[in-house]
Amino acid sequence: MRGNWIGRSLRVKLIVFLLLAIAIPMLTSIFVSNERTRDIVTEDAIRQATNLIFQGKTNLTHYFNVTNQASLLPYNGGAQFENTLYNILEQGRTDYLSEQEIYRAMLSMSLAVKQIHQIYLYSEVSQKGYVVSSGRLGKIEVDSPYHTTQPPEGPSASIEPPHLSHDYGIYRTYDAPNEVITIHRRIEQIPSGKLLGVLAIDLTTDVIDQISEQLYDKSKEELYLIDQNGLVIYGPDADQRGERVDQPWLKEVLEAPSESGHVMNSDVFNGVYVYEKLNTNYMNWTLVKLIPMETLNAGTRQITAVNTIILSIFLVITIAASIYVSFWITSPIKKLIGYMNRIQSGEMDVDIRLQRSDEIGILARRFRIMIETINNLILREYRLELANKTNQLKALQAQVQPHFLYNALQSIGTLALQHQAPKIYSLISQLGKMMRYSMNTSDDHVTISQEIDHTKAYLDLQQQRFGDKLTAIVEMDPDTAGIRVPRMIVQPIVENVFKHAFDPAGGQIRLLIRTRLNENNIRIEVIDDGIGIADEKLESVRQSLQMDDERTSGQDEHIGLKNVISRLKLYCSDQSEMLLESMEPSGLKVTLLIPQQSEVNE
Repeated sequence: MRGNWIGRSLRVKLIVFLLLAIAIPMLTSIFVSNERTRDIVTEDAIRQATNLIFQGKTNLTHYFNVTNQASLLPYNGGAQFENTLYNILEQGRTDYLSEQEIYRAMLSMSLAVKQIHQIYLYSEVSQKGYVVSSGRLGKIEVDSPYHTTQPPEGPSASIEPPHLSHDYGIYRTYDAPNEVITIHRRIEQIPSGKLLGVLAIDLTTDVIDQISEQLYDKSKEELYLIDQNGLVIYGPDADQRGERVDQPWLKEVLEAPSESGHVMNSDVFNGVYVYEKLNTNYMNWTLVKLIPMETLNAGTRQITAVNTIILSIFLVITIAASIYVSFWITSPIKKLIGYMNRIQSGEMDVDIRLQRSDEIGILARRFRIMIETINNLILREYRLELANKTNQLKALQAQVQPHFLYNALQSIGTLALQHQAPKIYSLISQLGKMMRYSMNTSDDHVTISQEIDHTKAYLDLQQQRFGDKLTAIVEMDPDTAGIRVPRMIVQPIVENVFKHAFDPAGGQIRLLIRTRLNENNIRIEVIDDGIGIADEKLESVRQSLQMDDERTSGQDEHIGLKNVISRLKLYCSDQSEMLLESMEPSGLKVTLLIPQQSEVNE
């Protein structure tokens, strides 16, 4: 009996299934997420450290490249000009003008990089040394480039690790020694390679400090910038500058074959150290960031603890909720099934009411709304069918009226001919032609020549009305005659001229209609020399043409223009345009631009 009860009870099945489906995955998730979190946090820390160190390498390399470029200034101009630093050093000139040029060149170098402390220049031919510091020049006669060290070998620059700035044997009281990094460069004669002089640029360590301090957390990590000999350029302890770092990982980093990388839990360091090598033709430094395992594990432990607590809380809540929901879900199911059976039997107006706010209640309400919607759709379709039949009947009735008007106009025209009035017959014929063109709804598109003919008929009627006050000219490009466009796009624009631009009591008006076929579009222009439109009003009309149809329908005095551009965009392309331009001294130009690929051919 117990086995049968469990097998038949949906509630028991639901409780067992929910407990197994929720508890097992969540317990597994707690274990897997903790393990995976540890790996993710470590990988993320390494990735962030790698990106940060690479950015630091990029910034440092760029900074020293700029400084190295400044050290090449003595070669600017070469031997092409007489009074250049290169020629002065090559010839060993020491006259006043030459030394002023030396001072100017050294001052330019000192201004190239903000952190230059001082610049020293030695002339081998004249055996004189020059120092520019704080914008002032000092000089001394010497028989060697430096009083303490030998000049660098080869044409490339070299970098001296951090040290106190030298006075190069020139006594100065205005500049105290400062901790600097020196870039040394030999100045050689081209192409012989003969030594002409030596240049030394002393840089303060401020920029290196600023860049390096942004790359690590001083309280948890360590950062070193070391040269190829293991001397410290930057380190967590300022007293280490210029000293050889005494760390077991140093050899591994210096001997690493790759330009960048990281090592985790090596024999010499319990943690991760990430490195980037700054290799140039004048510099061979390495940037190293050390992250202890304790720092990595601290972040991992915190995230793991939070994940475990949150998942455990949710596990308890979901177990309790699954038991409650299983009891709550099963009770209204039979009631809902009963409603469905009544609807299935054809009782479409059944009132489905379940006082529930959960998914079952929502399902019941949605089901009731669906039945109401079906009933409404059935009624609506019936009414639409009835309205459609009525409209068809009205359309058949409306077709009688145009035929009556055509026949009436034809009879009047015949009577005019009988009474020797051909002008009246011509005007009646033009009116009939316009009515036939306007009321023919069988084709939405016509050729441009047909549209122009319709407009000409309208102008003939207006010519009869206004006489000599109206001058109308039509210039149609033959290449545009057969191109199909939407019906009634030119005549409404012309009609707009008579509505807004022409004062019959005020004088004459000239109207030009022109069509052109350009490379990318068809261009239709309507130009008048009427009273024109004020700039503010013209801008208002342009904005009105850009609005949606619903916002301007029935409210815009220029609804004819709006109707034209709307039909162009509907039948041709959204790229169709209507341009409005004021003419000098008066008048308005309306231009329709229809993309060629959008026009409708025969």
